[in-house]
Amino acid sequence: MEPEVRQLRYFLAVAEELSFTRAARRLHIAQPSLSAQIRRLESQLGVALLQRDTHTVTLTPAGQALNARGPAAIAALRHAWDAARQAGPELTGTLRLAYTLSAGYDTAPALVAALHEHHPGIAIITEVLPTPAILRAIQDRRADAGLARAPAAADGVRLQTVRRDHLGALVRVDHPLAELAETTLTAVAEHPLAIHPRSANPSYYDLIIGLFADRGLRPRLVERDVSLHVSQQTVGDAETVALAGGSTTGGLAAHLRWVPLTEPVTVPIVLVLPAVEVSSVADGFERVATAHATALHWLDPDRTRRSRFPAGPV
Repeated sequence: MEPEVRQLRYFLAVAEELSFTRAARRLHIAQPSLSAQIRRLESQLGVALLQRDTHTVTLTPAGQALNARGPAAIAALRHAWDAARQAGPELTGTLRLAYTLSAGYDTAPALVAALHEHHPGIAIITEVLPTPAILRAIQDRRADAGLARAPAAADGVRLQTVRRDHLGALVRVDHPLAELAETTLTAVAEHPLAIHPRSANPSYYDLIIGLFADRGLRPRLVERDVSLHVSQQTVGDAETVALAGGSTTGGLAAHLRWVPLTEPVTVPIVLVLPAVEVSSVADGFERVATAHATALHWLDPDRTRRSRFPAGPV
C-alpha cells in the first residue's frame, strides 16, 4: 500500500518541529495517533525516517531526503487538485454523514479530508451511529451518506464497499499471542473471543462467526457491549481476544497489541447511500470516496494483507 498524503504532511510537521508533542499540537491531533501514523509511514516505505529517544527527534538520511522533496510533492498535488476543481462546477451544500465507531479511526477522517480537498464548498455534519441505525438514517433521509462495517442489504439503500480491512487479533500485551508477528484463526479460537451482541450488527456478527465455522472452529464467545474506544473494555484480561480491522489500530493504547492474521480475511467498510434520489453532495462524496479508495488500494485484499500496521504509540 502506498503512503497517504496525510502521512506525508504529518511527517513534515514532525521534521520541522523535531518534536512529536509540538507537531501534534500544531496538527490538532493526539500525539499517540501522530506517532502511529509516522510508524505506519516508515513501515510502508521500509525505511526509518526518524531517530527517537526520550528527549530528542532527529532525521535519518531517508528522513532528510523525504523532508527535502515532500513539500514540492504536496504543492504539485495541490496544483493538480486545483486544476480539477477549476475544470468542473463547484459543489456546495451540506453533507450529513453518519459512520460507525470502527470507521472513525481512519476511514471516515481520510474520506472527509479528501472531500474537503476536492470540494471545499461542502460543509460536513457527522454523527457516530451503530450500523443498523445508519441504515435507518439513510432510509429516513436523516443522513445523506454513511460508512458502516459489513452492513446487510436493506430496502431503500445502496451499498458500495470502499475498503477491505484486514483482520487481526486484538489482545493485551501480556496475552500469549502478543509476542507473535502473525497469528491464525485456529490460534485465536483457542482463547475466549470477545464480540458484541448480534443485535448490534447482525451481518458483521455472522461474518465473524462464519470465518471460524468455515474452518470447523467454535471459539468460546464472550459477548460485550460495543466499546466507546478500541482501548476500553473490549479486551479486559490476558486471555480474551477480539478481532479488529487494521485501520482501527492507529494510536492503539500501550497495553494492547494488534497481531495480523495470516489468512487473507477482511471485513468490508461500506459506503451507504439512498437507493434513489441521491443528493448532489452525496454523489460528490461517493466519487471522491471511490477515487480515494482506488488510489490507496483499499479494495485490494492482497495489498491489504501485506500491509503492516503499528502495534502501538511511540
